Amino acid sequence: MMIMKNLSMNKSAARTKAYLALALILLAVFFRAEAGESPVLLLENIKTFDGQSLVLQDSKLTHLIFQDIWSSYEGQGEEARIAALPKAFVKNSQQVWVQPEINVTESQLAEFQRYYPQVKPLVLDRGYRLMRSQGGWSLPLHVILKDGKKVFSGSGEEFDALASKHFSTQVALNQWLQLRTDDLPSMLVTGAEKSKSVSFTINEAAKPGYHKPEKGDRAPVFIAKTMAGNTVSLLGLSNNKPLSLVFLDSLCPMPHFPGCEAQIEQLSHLVTKDDSREWLGVVSSFYVDEKIVQQFRDKFQLKLPLIFDTDNQIYQSYGVHASPYQIDISRDGNIRSRGSEVH
Repeated sequence: MMIMKNLSMNKSAARTKAYLALALILLAVFFRAEAGESPVLLLENIKTFDGQSLVLQDSKLTHLIFQDIWSSYEGQGEEARIAALPKAFVKNSQQVWVQPEINVTESQLAEFQRYYPQVKPLVLDRGYRLMRSQGGWSLPLHVILKDGKKVFSGSGEEFDALASKHFSTQVALNQWLQLRTDDLPSMLVTGAEKSKSVSFTINEAAKPGYHKPEKGDRAPVFIAKTMAGNTVSLLGLSNNKPLSLVFLDSLCPMPHFPGCEAQIEQLSHLVTKDDSREWLGVVSSFYVDEKIVQQFRDKFQLKLPLIFDTDNQIYQSYGVHASPYQIDISRDGNIRSRGSEVH
């Protein structure tokens, strides 16, 4: 399985989010002149990330949901908000999920959709064309189109306020649509509306099948061969000493992994100096082969045994989508800590 670089709630995640925010700001400045491109014309010719044609239903509102998939892994995605929508709006609208082409690949989107099958159709917004057409540069962003015209654009909170006031019944929805105008600012939610709470119940369907073993949980058991040809197992390694499992990516350095070189140098230092625990590196097989991993090992002079994680099976079992990433396991096989800081 392909690795996904998760923006977990730690310092690495904060740095990556900062890069994402900066990229969006720069794009806003650079592409402002192109913001008038019609989103409907773009959607008529666009396909989902996996190549499926996107068919818009003329009889329904088009609801564009711009979000960053990494927020979903942190429990901050828009899935729960969409699952809680009133039936009147769901019946009269068609949702289209849009992932800006920032810090993401098609393989990561495919992996994400296995955990979040309700997020479909899912479009990869190449070149940020849809975002540019909306003139919005912060996520999440909700846009509603009717007959090719934009009748709402706003954040998740603004969308909640609109839904609670106008989408609860078919009559209320019809009245709102009749009052709509081509002047977008007049349709934005007011500050007073933002303060209203939403009483929708979150649907069980919003909860993903994704599982990440946390501190105190039993560490998933594995048996694998190192790149040196030795067979290792979780139970064997953690039997006599605590185990530090370090997840690595041989594509370092890349913009996806800010600070990875310094952390790997820190890892090499720790492996040499700290013999109070066992060390094992798990290297992603995402976009690389064993030859590239060997070059990576030699470049950083890594002394710990390394596993080439075919299909990222160990990555997946531990719920890891960042690099470098360390999980400490006690002698009794429980997870003591996990996070993006090598220590």
